[in-house]
Amino acid sequence: IRPGIAAVAGCEMCAMNVSGIYASYWESTLIGVQHEEANLYVVSALRHVIQNVFSQLSSTLVILAATRSSMLEIWFQHVIGALLSSWSDGAVQLLHTNGSRRVHVPGRKYCILLFVDSYESLLDSGIAEDNAGYDGHEYYFIFLQARDQFLARERQLILEHCLAHYWLNCNVMVQTANVEVLVYSYYPYKEQHCQVAKPQLVNRYDGQRMLNAPMFPNKLRQLWQCPLTLLLWHMPPYVELSNSRQDQAGGFEMMLVRHLAQRLNFTLVLQELRLLHVEEYKLTMANGSVDGPIELIMQQRVNMSIGYFRKTARRDQLMTSTPPHYYAPLVAVVASEDFRFGRIAWLTFPFQWQVWQALLTALVLHWSVYVWQWRRIGWQVVELLLGVALPRLPHCWRQRLIYVHWLLGSIPLRIVYQSLLFHFMRLQLFETLPSSFEQLLAANFRALCTSNTLQMLREMPQVARHYESFTGVTSSYDQDVLDALQRNRTNGRRLFAIAGVDVTKAQLRDTGQQEDYHILTQYVNVQQVVIYMPKHSYFYKQFTDLIQRLDASGFIDFWRRSTFDEYAHRKKKRVDHEEELKQEQRQRQRIHDDQLIALFSVMSILYVMAAFILCMELLIHRLS
Repeated sequence: IRPGIAAVAGCEMCAMNVSGIYASYWESTLIGVQHEEANLYVVSALRHVIQNVFSQLSSTLVILAATRSSMLEIWFQHVIGALLSSWSDGAVQLLHTNGSRRVHVPGRKYCILLFVDSYESLLDSGIAEDNAGYDGHEYYFIFLQARDQFLARERQLILEHCLAHYWLNCNVMVQTANVEVLVYSYYPYKEQHCQVAKPQLVNRYDGQRMLNAPMFPNKLRQLWQCPLTLLLWHMPPYVELSNSRQDQAGGFEMMLVRHLAQRLNFTLVLQELRLLHVEEYKLTMANGSVDGPIELIMQQRVNMSIGYFRKTARRDQLMTSTPPHYYAPLVAVVASEDFRFGRIAWLTFPFQWQVWQALLTALVLHWSVYVWQWRRIGWQVVELLLGVALPRLPHCWRQRLIYVHWLLGSIPLRIVYQSLLFHFMRLQLFETLPSSFEQLLAANFRALCTSNTLQMLREMPQVARHYESFTGVTSSYDQDVLDALQRNRTNGRRLFAIAGVDVTKAQLRDTGQQEDYHILTQYVNVQQVVIYMPKHSYFYKQFTDLIQRLDASGFIDFWRRSTFDEYAHRKKKRVDHEEELKQEQRQRQRIHDDQLIALFSVMSILYVMAAFILCMELLIHRLS
């Protein structure tokens, strides 16, 4: 190799080493991102948020850095390192996400500090999926580092992402080119707009503190008459829909929701739904066209739903529920006629089985002796016991002594037996009534309940073991189950119904059948009636606080009792009106029948008179 060419190659290698060293120095000192004073200013603002905000909310903190830029990745690491070196008063979980490399750590993240450079980086973090299955609200503080010309667009996309996932406590901190630290958030419901993520400046860092407090303000103090969609269906007395107007509804739960709307200042948009039975629901699900209440809530097409919506573990996994505003015990109802004593039971009931055994033993013993020695008069002992007079007395003194013994012993027995038998027949006594539905199932009874109730009861082990003994009624109302029990009562089938205790008592009271049916003392199950909303709904905390205060003050119980009494009164008036119509119809029919009877009677009398006159004329004609 010639010396000139070697010298050129050596210079090129030196130039490459110098450029590599300079690039490494550039990255390590973060030249080209911003000055170190600006970095320390940002670290100071973040440390203030952690020490004065997050430390009061939780003892743990999740710090997540998500970026697709290698340079910003190093810068985020530098800022996080400087932040942690100046603060060490809590447990911190550090997560790092790259566009091509992501380590997923499952579990809920409650207080989250995110470092992102764009909306796409926020999507790469996967925070929405980790917190999607929880009901309460988390706290998101997002530090967006981007150029000033991209800040507005990226900030808007991030806030719209918070709105779509119900991140109510979501703040976005940005740093401008003038080293200003600004904090933006959104109010989903304002006087000028509803359900819109419009950025609003809520705080500013002055180098020592944030100017405004609190960092996460209450955004739902009132909703400015914004419309919220309420999904409901006809389920009296909980929800009663009007046949004349589509925008009117009543009932116990409707009173509760109207009070919530009044307190939070929002308007209700009613969306009625025809509740499908289990068989219809499965058929529509097989066809791929399910628009049930659960699907509508999960798709966020409605804000809340009522209508005797009962709380289950599976539903809580899919939706968010408020605290129960009503506990609906399910009871078993059985006809008392099924436990009435039979003819043989009536005859043997006055004495206990030990008395009957002693009496039969003595009778058989005496009858055997008489049959063995005096065959012809062997039945006289039985006749004496039954009180039959003897045609002649025996000549033997031993027989007369036995007869006196039987006579003196049988007279009080007959008196006591006949008195008790008459007394028990007057009291209309029944057998020992069961206390639980398991005893009814053991006695070969079959259960009747609505198909929706049966679908939830099948999760109980007692029901799962005897599932073939349960029959679902294709109705959503417990009143129809009680009517089906009454109809099948005349068929001789051993059935019992499972329905809500309040509905059952009202139904039996209105129909005057309280003495004909027995409500078992042990509850089959206690259903919790709640308001269901989409997961992470904005109104979870507000509705929870209001319902708990109303429940503690007694308003909910008062509304329930007044609504149930009013419903029972209206139903009784309707039943009385129907009974009056039937009475009038029977009276008209009776009047019509009386008129026909009178007409036929007059005609019969006329025919009899005509026949009598004819007979008299024939008799006179023959005599003449």
